[in-house]
Amino acid sequence: MNFHEAKRPVLIFGAGIHQGHAENEARELVKLLQIPVCLTWGACDLLPESNPLRIGTFGTHGTKAANFAVQNASHILSVGCRLDTKATGTPAKWFAREADIVMVDIDPCEIAKMGKVGVRVEGICQDAKDYITSLIRSIRTQAPIPEWWPASNCPEWTSRCQDWKQRYPAVLPEYEQEEGVNPYVLIRELSRLCEPGEIIVSDTGCTLAWCMQTWEFKEGQRFLHPMNQTPMGYGLPAAIGAHYATGKRVICVTGDGSIMMSIGELATIAGHNLPIKIVLLDNSSMAMCVQTENEWFDGKNCATTPASGLTFPNFERCIEGFGIPVEECQRNAGVESVLGALFWRDGPQATVFHISPEHDVKPKVKMGRPNEDAYPPLPREVMEAEMIVPMVGA
Repeated sequence: MNFHEAKRPVLIFGAGIHQGHAENEARELVKLLQIPVCLTWGACDLLPESNPLRIGTFGTHGTKAANFAVQNASHILSVGCRLDTKATGTPAKWFAREADIVMVDIDPCEIAKMGKVGVRVEGICQDAKDYITSLIRSIRTQAPIPEWWPASNCPEWTSRCQDWKQRYPAVLPEYEQEEGVNPYVLIRELSRLCEPGEIIVSDTGCTLAWCMQTWEFKEGQRFLHPMNQTPMGYGLPAAIGAHYATGKRVICVTGDGSIMMSIGELATIAGHNLPIKIVLLDNSSMAMCVQTENEWFDGKNCATTPASGLTFPNFERCIEGFGIPVEECQRNAGVESVLGALFWRDGPQATVFHISPEHDVKPKVKMGRPNEDAYPPLPREVMEAEMIVPMVGA
């Protein structure tokens, strides 16, 4: 990558940073380069929200700010990210379409696939930690950093990315005015109550997407999920494993559909008095499936809503039956106080938040649209003002 030509550079980090134990090296690289950083879900916890260079998660279920940054970039250094269709959108040829992309991945097949989907990259098949260590060494041997380095010549670009982040938050003002529990408000407040170093485990579906778009990460926090495998029912057993691996309390964020897949693990949690705090989002539906059915099958639901045959138990009574203290919340105004009570006592505890099934994931990029053009769509004149590179699509 010719950094001296990088007027709009972006760093992308993926799950390979964690898998390669390159977290410290990645953070050191961010300090040296001082350019915007966009993260996949697999690396969402790498930088705290307080770091001004952290723009957010990008991709089909990413934030508007991070997608604007990646899509308008002139140069991208992607390390430990396989740039799958969740990252690039479909068609992939519209991904970062005017950027010179350096893709560092340990799997040559992941690099080779990019040309087949219409994305031109300079591939480097190397372990993430080895690559970043070598790059840091190269940078430091040029000390003091040359004037052409991006940190010296792209402050306007960095400011623009930070401005996108401020103007396109995940929690919109109208969400806070809702009477019922808004999932974005809930996740934001939960993240603010969690401490640095906390372990958070999430199940899949809308629950995971709401976390990825909204969670305000703090120093040392780890967010656990198998990401692209997205198995329902992962949350409870993973939380148990995370506790036994670390001895720490664990925050488990799950949905009604997911907890049904492994609900028997409540007996393990209760029987061993494990400090696992369960945040259950109950919207009486398979919300992510419903959103897909609405988009592609004209709203024809099949066992994803009560009207189409889906049934759930009374979760408060069910959890209580396992011997775990449980509370419930149905109003936005009560979210903060109920969440606060979740951490009052030692041992396991659960809170069930009743959420309208009308809530879905947004922003969300539909198939056939570029990543910057997420649902709900912005007015065309606004899009034209935000985009630096030419717009594509109808």
